[in-house]
Amino acid sequence: MLSARIISGVLFYALFFLGLFNPFFYWVLPVLLTLACLRGLYEFIHFGSQKYTWPYQLLAMAGGVAMLADAYYSANFDTGLLILGMLTVLSLGLGTLTMHQNFDEAAGNCVIGTLYVTLPLALITYIWRKAIEADNSNGQHYLIFLVLVTQASDIGAYFVGRAFGRHKLAPRLSPGKTIEGFIGGVAFTLLVAVAMKLWWNNIDRIFTWPEVVGLALIFSVVGPIGDLTESRLKRIAGIKDSGRTYTGHGGVLDIIDSLLFTTIIYYAYLWIFHPSIV
Repeated sequence: MLSARIISGVLFYALFFLGLFNPFFYWVLPVLLTLACLRGLYEFIHFGSQKYTWPYQLLAMAGGVAMLADAYYSANFDTGLLILGMLTVLSLGLGTLTMHQNFDEAAGNCVIGTLYVTLPLALITYIWRKAIEADNSNGQHYLIFLVLVTQASDIGAYFVGRAFGRHKLAPRLSPGKTIEGFIGGVAFTLLVAVAMKLWWNNIDRIFTWPEVVGLALIFSVVGPIGDLTESRLKRIAGIKDSGRTYTGHGGVLDIIDSLLFTTIIYYAYLWIFHPSIV
């Protein structure tokens, strides 16, 4: 049910923000992201045209946990590259030694799944952990902006689409999405970003007006692409939801699909224009 999916999203992001700022609950965020990573990898691997054997699942999950641990403890991305390299060698080697049919596809999903699901979560972990170690809340507010503006696109598109949607945006990928909903998502994303700039001192201090408007526009396009990508993966796999969460409906990827895409673009932007934070 839709209500169960909304509850799943609200609970996930409520725990996310709780662990982001409250020192007594700092442990919540890495635990939440680790669980999301493991479940998300499990869902992604099962999108494939074949049911992969458990060794590939374990390899992807081990690689995901290793990348998150690296982001939390050392933030040495040379290690992250080494982890991806080891996943490639181990997954291809496993398929070769076991004579697994279509092992190249299985190995590819193992590595791509780790990049798709784990890398954005590792980048979030790294920004947050760096802010904690520096005793500087700027990093946390950068993440607040990322999450709220990304979710604004989803929320605006949903409610405007429900009220005024008439023209399908991508009927072959996601029949429920409309052009009117997309426009509403863009408008609501801009509204939320502008409101944060006007009334949230931390956001006003770290981003200029062109940055706020530009990032909002980027997120309002990149986020829906992430959503449509996951919809396409589910359609190919012949399933409605990526899995089942704690509310019994919808999967983890259904909750964070937009965030996985916007995080990569956002981190690249921060790396170029705000290098002190990354």
